Amino acid sequence: MRRDLRRKTWFILILVVVVGVYAILPIFSPTLKQLFFRGNDPIRRGLDLKGGIEIILAPDYRVEDRVLSEVENYVQKGVAGLGINAPAVGLLGKANDNNRYEGLALKFASAAEAQEVMAAGVIKSTLTWRSGVEEKKLKLNVGVDHEDPSVLTVAVQEDPDNFPKDALYQAKVIIENRINSSGLSETVVRLDQTKGRIEVQLPGVRSQAEAERLLKSTGRLNFRLDDKIVMYGTDLEEAQAGYSQQTGAPVINLRFGREGAKLFEQITTENVNKVLAIYLDEEMLMAPIISEPIPNGNAQISMGAGVTLQEAKDYAILMMSGALPISLRSVMATQVAPTLGTETVRLSLLAGLIGIILVFLFMIVAYGRMGVVADLALVIYTMLVLGAIAVLRGVLTLPGIAGIILGIGMAVDANVIIFERIKDEVRLGKGIHSALEAGFDRAYVTILDSNVTTLIAALVLYLFGSGAVKGFAVTLSVSILASMFTALFISKTFLSIWIEKAPDRFLAKYGVRG
Repeated sequence: MRRDLRRKTWFILILVVVVGVYAILPIFSPTLKQLFFRGNDPIRRGLDLKGGIEIILAPDYRVEDRVLSEVENYVQKGVAGLGINAPAVGLLGKANDNNRYEGLALKFASAAEAQEVMAAGVIKSTLTWRSGVEEKKLKLNVGVDHEDPSVLTVAVQEDPDNFPKDALYQAKVIIENRINSSGLSETVVRLDQTKGRIEVQLPGVRSQAEAERLLKSTGRLNFRLDDKIVMYGTDLEEAQAGYSQQTGAPVINLRFGREGAKLFEQITTENVNKVLAIYLDEEMLMAPIISEPIPNGNAQISMGAGVTLQEAKDYAILMMSGALPISLRSVMATQVAPTLGTETVRLSLLAGLIGIILVFLFMIVAYGRMGVVADLALVIYTMLVLGAIAVLRGVLTLPGIAGIILGIGMAVDANVIIFERIKDEVRLGKGIHSALEAGFDRAYVTILDSNVTTLIAALVLYLFGSGAVKGFAVTLSVSILASMFTALFISKTFLSIWIEKAPDRFLAKYGVRG
C-alpha cells in the first residue's frame, strides 16, 4: 500500500476511535460520562425531546411590602392634613415569592371621604422612596373601587426609568449563566425584545414548582443591616468556597472592589457584632455576624458545622452569578410531559433507523462493493456529526434530528455522483486509477456547489430564525460539512485501498459495470 494511503488510513482510524471514545461510548459507560462530561449526557437533548418546563418571564414593576409601608405613611400624612380619619389599609393584589404587591386598598368611613381625598389630590402620581443607599422612583395611580366607593385603590409600581434600557438583555445573560452554573447547561434562555420578555426552557425539569425554585434565585444581590440595604452585589468582585485553615470547616472567601472595600470597611467598623444579612431580592441567603472590622476588602464567611463544601460552592455561585438589573415574574409556564419527549425520541429514532437501513440496502444493491464503501462512510459521517454536537455541547432537538437525516441524504447523493462519474470515466476507456481520480475531480465541483448553496440557506435560517429553526440550521450545517468530508476524503481513501489491492477484480465484480 502506498505511503499516502497508509497515512490517510491511520488518520481515519484515529479519528473514528477518538470520536467513538469521546462521544459514543460515554452513552453506555457511566465512568467515561463522568470523566468527559461530569456525569451529563454527551448528546444533550432539547425540551421537545427530553420534556420539561418552558417559563416566560416579564419585568416585575410591583413593589415589596416594605416599600408599601413607606407609601402608606405618605398617604396617611396626606389624609391627616385634610382632617379625615385615617383609613384602614390593606395590601392590593396577591403577593408572590418576593413579597411584591400591586398597591394599597384604603377603606374610608364613607364614600364622601374617599371622594374628598381624590379631589384634594394629596396622593401624587410620582413618589421617591429611599432606604439606605437604595432609591426608587414610584408611580402611583389612584382610583375608586367599583364595588365599594368608600375604598380607594392606590396602584404602586416602580418607574421603568429606574432600570437600564438594556435591563432585559442583561437579565437574560445573568439567568443563562446562573442556570448553566447549576449544571442545567442544556437549557435555552431567549430574549424577545418585541414583547419585552424572556423565555426560559428547562429540559428535564418535571414540575412548575421545581422550575420556580431554580429561577427563584435570579434576583438582585444585596447586603442589609436591620433590613436596610447598605451594599449591592455589584461591589462584590469574587466569591469562592474553600476550607478554613484554622478549623477545616467550609468557608466562603469574598473580595470587594476598591470602592466596595471602602464601603465594606465602614460598615464592618461601625457594626461589629451585628448581623450583615445577604439577600437575593427578598430571599435571605445567609446571615453572618460581623466579628471585627475588615479593612482590606477581603472577608471570610464561616458556614458552620453541618454545611458541606458543595453547599458552600452553591452559595458562592449564587453570589457571583450577577445582580439582576430588573426584577422578573413568571407570566406563563408550559409543561412538556416527559412521556411526550420519550415518545418523540422513540418515533424519531425509529424513522431515522428505517431510513438509514433502506439507504444502506439501496447503495449495496445499486453499487455493490462501492456501495459498501459508501455505507462505511455514512457510519463515520454519523459518528462525526454526533461527535461534533458533543464537543460543541450543542442541544439536539427534533428539528436537529431532521437536519442530521437530511445530511445523510446529501452524503448519499454525493457518493452517487462520485460513483457515476467513475463509471463514466471507465466507459471512456480509462484505467481504474485514472478513472478514480478523474471521477472525484469531476464530482468535486458539483458536490461543492450543491453543498455551498445549502450552507447559505442554513446561514440565513440561523441569522433570521429563532429557537428550533436555529437548531435545525446548526445541525444541518454540521451535517453538510461532515458529509462533504466523508464523501470526498473517506470514500476516496477506502476506494483507493480496494483498487490498490485488486484493481482487476474491482472492475469485474464490485460495481463498475460498463
